[in-house]
Amino acid sequence: MNSEDCSITEKSSLNLEKGQKMGQYNCPGQYKFPVPSDTHDSSCSEEWVVYQRKCYFISTTTKSWILAKNSCSKDGATLAVIESEKDMNFLKRYVGGAEHWIGLNNEDGQKWKWSDGRVHNWFNLTGSEKCAFLNSTDISSAECERNLPWVCSKPFR
Repeated sequence: MNSEDCSITEKSSLNLEKGQKMGQYNCPGQYKFPVPSDTHDSSCSEEWVVYQRKCYFISTTTKSWILAKNSCSKDGATLAVIESEKDMNFLKRYVGGAEHWIGLNNEDGQKWKWSDGRVHNWFNLTGSEKCAFLNSTDISSAECERNLPWVCSKPFR
């Protein structure tokens, strides 16, 4: 199967806000890196997707931004830090139409910062709230107390 054959499907029966459903990219296997046979301990468990040397977890439940951040932290990860347009496009396809928290917030009301402390500076963000989410078409902001699914990321080791 090549990349032209890949598409978004609606997989989950989980009802989210606005009646949205989780999307799943049909070809996540094409983005996995082979793990050497002598490696017994992978940094990504089965529930995580590997892409561009990062592990991503796409939740199927909802939480506020801070609780989602804490959930990622328990797994040794952060809410997703998106470092390139390629990573952003992959995640947009993978999450489908549902809004998912990512690791970008504006707590101080001045500069958007990623979960890892870096200042955001490479794409436009819409909305006027303090916590960012991603869906298949946009990255925007919402009230941090809103319950949304989320995306965690951590380096692949």
